[in-house]
Amino acid sequence: LGAIDAAARDRLAAPARAALAAALRGRAFLDLLYRPAPQFRVAPDDAIVCRCEEITGAQVRQAAGQLGASGPNQLKAFLRTGMGPCQGRLCGLTVTEMIATAQDRSPAEVGHYRLRPPVKPITLAELASLPRTEADECAVVRG
Repeated sequence: LGAIDAAARDRLAAPARAALAAALRGRAFLDLLYRPAPQFRVAPDDAIVCRCEEITGAQVRQAAGQLGASGPNQLKAFLRTGMGPCQGRLCGLTVTEMIATAQDRSPAEVGHYRLRPPVKPITLAELASLPRTEADECAVVRG
């Protein structure tokens, strides 16, 4: 937008980037250390994979295999997995692993659920109490 040049941007962002790098330094180790065992990442047919929407392993396999869901975000359209109150925080890893297994791809190729705000459930009162901005006023069509 031309408000500041690239050098000023980089200088202002340096402390935040350093803090982020420090916070993420051990993340890969922790992810590997506490990753669930394979037998828990791919559910049997009769197991509930998405507790919020009561979707079974058989349904996920069918959508990934026969319907060709390319990833968790497309699976949402077929089965509503990841659309309940937990927003995929409980079933996300399992859904990704099951699609990857069914399609003989890696979980990295399959991908994960896209995060959409609000990340955690909030009440309408909390949403209504947010301060209004000029963008809010411009977004409303009056007529």
